[in-house]
Amino acid sequence: MKKFFDFCLEMEFFFKVTISCLIMQQIFYWLLHDIELNFISQVLLYWFVSSVSFYSIGFFIEKVIKNNETLKDKLTVRLKKVRKQPFPDFTIKGIMVGEIKSFITALIILYLAPEVTRGNSLLLNFGWFLSRIIIADLCFYVSHWLLHRKLLQKIHLKHHEFADSSSFVAGHKSLTEYIIVTITDLLPIFIFGYDITQLCAWTVVGNAYNLEGHSSLSIFFIPSDFHDLHHTCFQGNYGIQGFWDRVFNTLNVPTKKIGIMFPVASVEEYITIKSSSNID
Repeated sequence: MKKFFDFCLEMEFFFKVTISCLIMQQIFYWLLHDIELNFISQVLLYWFVSSVSFYSIGFFIEKVIKNNETLKDKLTVRLKKVRKQPFPDFTIKGIMVGEIKSFITALIILYLAPEVTRGNSLLLNFGWFLSRIIIADLCFYVSHWLLHRKLLQKIHLKHHEFADSSSFVAGHKSLTEYIIVTITDLLPIFIFGYDITQLCAWTVVGNAYNLEGHSSLSIFFIPSDFHDLHHTCFQGNYGIQGFWDRVFNTLNVPTKKIGIMFPVASVEEYITIKSSSNID
């Protein structure tokens, strides 16, 4: 029964991402369907959406949610205490370098990936997003696992300067790792092609679960200590979440967050309590 609920929790993540992307895609379609965008316009839009969503979601987590002690305590399930670390300050130079990398990434992705116009079919978009998150998780797992092998480990060490984690650690990586991650992100787009409304939706939701995954909080997508355990142990939990780690036997089991945002864990707890009371 436990394995069944573990599988359901991992499927819950895939469906959360898919449905969130579908909702965002509908918003972008409503805003853009009457506007004809050329290549440069698409690049600028994709870059703008990516940058604005990254900083706005990250600052909301760090400055709003984490400054509310009641909310912070409610959303964390971290069990393993780690040494508190000061995180790098934002500098004009750092932001500019980050934005240049982000713009070049958008340029490369939209130049190389095949554009496919899918209209506004909910079924097609649902299938695209669900397939994309499952394949993206696998691609990330493989590249992340490789970055922890001795040959490539030095490339990844900058990201692991922090045992204690914070949302913006998600973007703290070497240039070489950034390129590897960009190539990894390209693979699913090459497989499925892209529609600009889908791509914009994907980058907003992708930033949300990536920032949450590094935040040490369980807000909506991922148990708070899934990636914490990766940073503190420097091994295991190589995927975005636990599905592929379970498949390849590299899972450090995270603490399940109970609540309305994590319904599978709540159902499992209810059934466990019910079963225990029946036995007694």
